[in-house]
This record gives sequence, C-alpha cells and structure tokens, in this order.
Amino acid sequence: MFKTKDTFALGFMIFALFFGAGNLIFPPELGALAGSQFLPAILGFIVTGVGLPLLGLLAVASIGGGIKTLAAPLPRFVGAALTFALYVAIGPFFGIPRTSVVTYELGVVPFLGAPSQMTLVISSSLFFLATLYLVLRPGKLLEIIGRFITPLLLIALAALSISSIISPLSSVASPNEAYETTGQAFIQGFLQGYLTLDALGALVFGVVVLHTLKSRGVHERKAQFKVVTRAGIIAATALTLVYVGLGMIGRNTFAAIGKVDGPALLQHYANTAFGSIGLAVLGLAILLACLTTSVGLVTAFAEYMMTISNRVSLKAASVFTTALGLTVSIVGLQTLLSIAVPVLMFLYPIVIVLIALTFIRHLFRRKSVVYQSTLGVTIFFSFCSALNQLSLFPGNLKTFYQSLPLVDQSLEWLFPTLIAFGISSWFGHVSSASITQKRAS
Repeated sequence: MFKTKDTFALGFMIFALFFGAGNLIFPPELGALAGSQFLPAILGFIVTGVGLPLLGLLAVASIGGGIKTLAAPLPRFVGAALTFALYVAIGPFFGIPRTSVVTYELGVVPFLGAPSQMTLVISSSLFFLATLYLVLRPGKLLEIIGRFITPLLLIALAALSISSIISPLSSVASPNEAYETTGQAFIQGFLQGYLTLDALGALVFGVVVLHTLKSRGVHERKAQFKVVTRAGIIAATALTLVYVGLGMIGRNTFAAIGKVDGPALLQHYANTAFGSIGLAVLGLAILLACLTTSVGLVTAFAEYMMTISNRVSLKAASVFTTALGLTVSIVGLQTLLSIAVPVLMFLYPIVIVLIALTFIRHLFRRKSVVYQSTLGVTIFFSFCSALNQLSLFPGNLKTFYQSLPLVDQSLEWLFPTLIAFGISSWFGHVSSASITQKRAS
C-alpha cells in the first residue's frame, strides 16, 4: 500500500530529478526579458517546461517503459538507435558532466575568486563521489532525495524567491521588444520551456520512477500509473511555484544590474539581499539541484547498460558512468556541447511526437503505418534542423530551408508532421467508430 506521505515523497523525488541547473537559470532570464509581460511569458514557459515533462512521465507509466517501449511500433533498429542516442546525449556525454560543471561554476567559483583546473578536478571528483554513493542505494532514493534533499532545496529556493517579492531590488522594467505583446511574451516563454529539454529527461526519469515503485512493492501497471499521476501532479505544482519564484527574481532584479544572464541575476540578488549567507544558500540550491539530476541520469544510464548486456552489474555500470562523466566534465565538455545541442534538438521533436502517439495508440488499428509515416517525417525535418544548426547545409538549400514556417522557433517540423499524421491516420483507420463499422459490415 503506497501511503499519502510516500506519494508526496515520490512527487518531491520527481521534482528533484527534473530540476537541474538549466531550470535554475532560464526563469530569471525570462523574468528579466519579459518585465511587465511576465505573466503570459511564465505561462508559456510552464506549458512546455512543466506540461510536456509531466505528459512524458505519464506516457512512460501508461506503457510501462521508456523510449524503447514507446518506439516499439517502429522498426527495431530505429527504436534501438533512438534509445541509444537519447541515453548517450543526455547521459555521460552531455547531461551528467554538465551538472558537475555548473555546480562548480555557479556554486564554487564565487567563493574562490578565480577558477582553476585543480579546483575543478577536486570539485568534480567530490560531486561524482556523492552521486555514486546515492546511485548505489537505489532502494533508498525515495528516502534520501524525496524526504531529505528536495525539502532542503525547496526551502533554499523559497527563501530567495519570497524575499525578492517582498524586497525587490528594482522596479519592473519594460519588456524586451520580443515580449512587447501578450502573444509574443507567451510564445517566447513557450520556446524557453521547450529548450529546457525536460521532455527528453521524462523518458529517462520515468524508468527510474517505475523501478523505485517496484522496489516498494508496486508492480501492477494500473497501480503504478495511478501513483505516478498523483506524484507527477505534486512535482508539477512544485516546479510551477519554483519557476514563478525564480522568474520574479529576474523581473525584480534586472533594472538594478542591467543584465539578463540568469546566473548573474541570481548571484547579484543573493549577494545584495543576504551577503555571503545568500551566496551560500544559492550555492546549496545549485548543488542540490545538480546532484539530484546527476543521480537520476547516472541511474538511468547504468540501468540502460544492463539492458544491453546481462553480464554488467548495476555497481559496475554506475562506476563506469560516473567515471566517464567525471572525465568529460574535466577535459572535453565544451567541445561536446557544440555537438550535443544539435543532437538534443534533433531528438526533442521525435520525443514529443512519440509521447503524443502513446496516448492515442489504442485508436490505431495499424500502428506501424501511423508511427512510421508520422515519425519518418519528424525524423527527416529534425535531422535537417540539426544540419542547419551545425551550418552543414549548402547555400541554396539553407535559403530554402530557412523559408519554412516556424523555422526561427525550431518548430519547422510541426506542420509536416501534422500532415503526415492526418494522411497516415486515414490509412491506419484512426477512428474506432469506423473500425467497428467495418467489422460489422
């Protein structure tokens, strides 16, 4: 029996897994840019920064697996390739090392005065030792993260956010030209939430959540979905409140420093309002946010390695993953970032479409027709988007591609995907009523 207090603990655990360094930085920048148009901008951010990850989590719970299960109607090699690309991109070659580097740059460097390679090595080593300690205790993730780490994180963030509302450092500035109207502000917030890439993490963290439930004796699919729904709503509520609070810090601080840089806004407010204590609280919040995300990503990638080879133990996979993350964070993160971002942007539309199809899959009589046609178009345009970002398009093709609708918003895949879905749905008999009539006749 999963008790109410366990559901809240699981909700806090989900919040902590999603809430990483990028989630700390984007809302203050949005608040600074939106100014007096903050409300529509933050609403747009919540739609994609909270709504999409929640839907991804529920999709995993409804089908009982991550991206490999969601992509089952596709050819096997396509599903395997997508799974590999997702885990590698947000795992040891991007997401995991980034948590350590951001912790160092925003939580450690302000107290050092100047960064150095030696302090980076020490900081990253300690960070990944803490990560490995938590990863090797999977049965206690709920207690350690959900009952201890997340409440500390929420307290630290609440202290900063509430203080900025009560004692703002500046008056609210006029919105940036891209945020001047309500519609523009909403779209910009929507795009900022889209770029958090948390919908990708949902397919990884959802598997971690399911394993946590199984370790607590919840094995039946319907029971899992019910618990994840309740816990997911708790996590979404906490994320929404935190995003609004962080956005208010940027909104109420921007005019005092004239910068829209998220870390600068947070550090300036914390230092001005609370001095060294404020910087310490901010450093604690950054450490906890990055540590919990790192734990989730390492756990997910280690379990993925175990699905590839039965000979790999959880301990060995976890040690290998943390060691690789440590190495990349020290010697190669910046180079990989230039490659990883286009890869992530390639994967994001595919994941969105997979999540959407998962909720309506029961309507399809011929799933393979709908999945392969719709996702085939999505994959093509996402691949073109990655080439465009890497500047690998020839001149004439680039000019044509940049003339497509919504290309400036990285949503050029949307209309072609909808068209492909409409055509393939007709061939795949999407209407359950028409299926019934055909059978009767």
